[in-house]
Amino acid sequence: MKSPIATVVGSTLIGLMLTLAAAAQHDAPVRSAIPAASARQIPAADQLLFDDEFNGNHLDLAKWYRCYNWCNETQGGSYGLPYDLEWMWKYNVSVSGGMLNLTAKTNDRGHPYTSGIVTTGGSPTAPPSFTFQYGYMEMSAKFPAGKGMWPAFWLLPADGSWPPEIDAMEWLGNTPTIDYATIHWGVQHNGHHPSSGTSYDTKEDLSAAFHTYGVDWQADHVTWYFDGKAIKNFTKGADIPHKPMYIIVNLAVGGWIAPPDNTNHFPATMQVDYVRVWPQKP
Repeated sequence: MKSPIATVVGSTLIGLMLTLAAAAQHDAPVRSAIPAASARQIPAADQLLFDDEFNGNHLDLAKWYRCYNWCNETQGGSYGLPYDLEWMWKYNVSVSGGMLNLTAKTNDRGHPYTSGIVTTGGSPTAPPSFTFQYGYMEMSAKFPAGKGMWPAFWLLPADGSWPPEIDAMEWLGNTPTIDYATIHWGVQHNGHHPSSGTSYDTKEDLSAAFHTYGVDWQADHVTWYFDGKAIKNFTKGADIPHKPMYIIVNLAVGGWIAPPDNTNHFPATMQVDYVRVWPQKP
């Protein structure tokens, strides 16, 4: 049997603990729109414009569409030859183990290659799920080794025009240490338009580990980042996009150097740990 003093002291301690817990809950930031950010202690999490940590076992279809915005994701689509050898569709997109998986396959469903893409650009029947005008976007990803593997993290205008285009990164398995950072602008003339590209040698095989790829797009400059280090800066304000743009993450097959050959191993999967957007680089 508890003594009266012990009962009073115990009740007081319990009451104090409940009060502190309630206060902590009251003071904690409420971020229902982007619930995963605080759990991972993301820098400037309260300033995020967009975030997907790819938790759970299903892609968030309120954020992403699994094909280009001009095609039906069930039927799929492709930009086609000479550079794109793959057919993009939803069957090659999955989420598991906290990762987005974009998987390239060979001799699949009647196509020489199929692969995966996610975009916030909407669909033929729905508007974009997310666009922004100026901000910093970042992706953590690991690429599949092999010739003709062509992952990209990029931006296109929400109004459907092209150019402009900002490629936060492109990578080719043929040049495994190179991070390609590019901006496109102007008007097409005979299939050509102005662009500024940098082939940054990271000195690392980018298929061997996860790395971060970011681009800070502002009205007066665009700066590209690899693992937090600035690798390219573009300051021609008149040639920088000044309109809302949407996000694309994809694993293409082909590219401008050489296609896959018999040394490639399929299926080949690009893994993405997260995609985030802030107003400025945190």
